[in-house]
Amino acid sequence: MSDDVFLPWGVVTPEFWTAPEGRGATGAALPGPSAPSNVPVAERIAEIAALATEGALEKATLLAEQLDEDHTAAGCGTVTAATADIREVRGYLASLSGDHTTAVGWYVHMVRLRAGLHGPAHPDTEAAVRRAYSLWRGIGNPVLSHRLGQELLTTVVGIQGPHGAAAVRIRQVLARPALEPPA
Repeated sequence: MSDDVFLPWGVVTPEFWTAPEGRGATGAALPGPSAPSNVPVAERIAEIAALATEGALEKATLLAEQLDEDHTAAGCGTVTAATADIREVRGYLASLSGDHTTAVGWYVHMVRLRAGLHGPAHPDTEAAVRRAYSLWRGIGNPVLSHRLGQELLTTVVGIQGPHGAAAVRIRQVLARPALEPPA
C-alpha cells in the first residue's frame, strides 16, 4: 500500500514553510483554523473508542476513516483541532492493529497539524510530540523503529528546531546500537 494513500489533503512542500503566515505557497489566503462543522466529532470518536475497546478494530478503523471524510467535507478542507484529533485516532487504531508505519505516519501528520494550528511551542503541540514519541518508542522491530524514528526526527526538527528537547532525545535513541539498521 502506498504511503500517499493517507494524504488526501495534499503534501506539504518546502514552499509551505516559507510562505507568509496565513497564506499558501501561491500567496493566496488560507481558510481560518476554526471553521464550524456540523459533524458530531466527539460523539463519533467516543463510538470509535468503544468499538476499539471491544476489540472491533476493523469496524473502528472504518468508522474513523468515514469520520475523517465527513469532517473534511463539512469543513471544506479547513484544518481544525478536531481534524488533528481525528487523525490521531486513526494513528492510534493503526498502532493497535500493529501497522506501525501507518500509525507513525498519522502521528507525524497530527504533530504538523497541531504545530500549524497552535505554533511549535504551544502545549498542545508539545503534548502531540510526546505522544508521537511514545508511540514510536513502542515499536519492537529495530529496523522499522529506526526508519520511522528518522521520519519523526525530521518533523520535530522542522517544527521545534534541531536543539529542542524532543529532537535531542530522538537523536539519542536513534544513536543506540540496538536501533542501527543492518549494513
